[in-house]
Amino acid sequence: MNLIVRITVLFVLVSLVVFLIGGVISYNILLGEVNIEQERFLSERLDRMQIRLERKPPDDTLKWTKMMVIPLDSFQQERQSFSDTLVMHSQLERLEPHLLLNAIRNINGKSYEISLYDIIVEADDVRDGLIESLVTMYLILLAAVLIIGFLASYYVLRPFNDTLAVIKSFSLTKPDQELNFPNSRVVEFRRLNDFLMDMTNKVKSDYQSLKEFSENASHEIQTPIAIVQSKLEVLMDGDNLTEEQIQQLSFAQNTIKRLSHLGNALSLITKIDNREFADEATIDLSVTLEQMLEEFKELIELKGIKKVEEVTQGVLVQADRVLIELLLTNLINNAIRHNWEGGELQISLKSDQLKIVNTGPQLEIPTRELFRRFKKSNQSAKSMGLGLAIVKKICDLYDYELCYENLDESHTIHVLF
Repeated sequence: MNLIVRITVLFVLVSLVVFLIGGVISYNILLGEVNIEQERFLSERLDRMQIRLERKPPDDTLKWTKMMVIPLDSFQQERQSFSDTLVMHSQLERLEPHLLLNAIRNINGKSYEISLYDIIVEADDVRDGLIESLVTMYLILLAAVLIIGFLASYYVLRPFNDTLAVIKSFSLTKPDQELNFPNSRVVEFRRLNDFLMDMTNKVKSDYQSLKEFSENASHEIQTPIAIVQSKLEVLMDGDNLTEEQIQQLSFAQNTIKRLSHLGNALSLITKIDNREFADEATIDLSVTLEQMLEEFKELIELKGIKKVEEVTQGVLVQADRVLIELLLTNLINNAIRHNWEGGELQISLKSDQLKIVNTGPQLEIPTRELFRRFKKSNQSAKSMGLGLAIVKKICDLYDYELCYENLDESHTIHVLF
């Protein structure tokens, strides 16, 4: 729900509450005015009747339409009061509320009880008329608000929507991209565009600086690593080395290799985060998976792992080939590395998911931390703990759902496309 719709709905709801409260207040005011006019009308009729009785006093009870005069035997003090009563309506043929005036008048030394009742406007008619008028006004207001709201959304907020479209097309991987924000006569929109222009320029500048630093650092680190590796290889070719020295050199050489792999992995994660892999194509995941399994065939046989595969043919995905191959490589390598000698490996590929099940030792870390950087299921293992973190980054990039399940010594990873 966009902003103008939210404002419109809020205004309509507030207007409804105001109309309801205003309707109750208006009804009471109108009903009060009607009652005052009815009392005045009956009082005038009472005065006319008194004048008539002064001219010709009756000896017995008199009855007219909506009027009755009863002579009293005793002299009483004059008084009058108004009350509500029900009287049969001659046309509607039903009881209707009327205003009744009871009065005692002393005329020519004799007291008379005079009763008058009449109705000018019925209360339910006032209510019905008020409800009809309020509903009509509310519907007109609702139609006007909706029309104005949609027009405002299209015309007034069009520069804002155009600005959103420009921002949506913005990409850090396109340093030469020019942002052309629409012109607007609204001061706030112009300020927003100026701010966004300054912010995007600053972001692009910072991104390029960070990218150059990362690339330079990665390149510069690889050079001394290569030199150290070559020196270690020369030392290991020496003839006068003891067994302990050979082990120390071998340990140093493995550490250098891990440092090199670490730099490459971190650089790769940074590139995935920056969405630098934009060469998307339609990839036959079935063929790619079978190629990966063939590459790991010797390693699987070396550990005596029993492999069961169920690959559905023709599973297609839209992604970068390098990242898909990297995802499959890391998942399969992880399932083999952390498997038992003589364990089991099940790989299933369907149109909507990839499932890899392997046996292995229990996790030493919480399940929720498995896909975080430098988190390893076995902290004593020689892996860097970046393989599944890279897999998670790739899945996030393509909106794949990555799930992990553990049952005793069975570990299952699902990738839902």
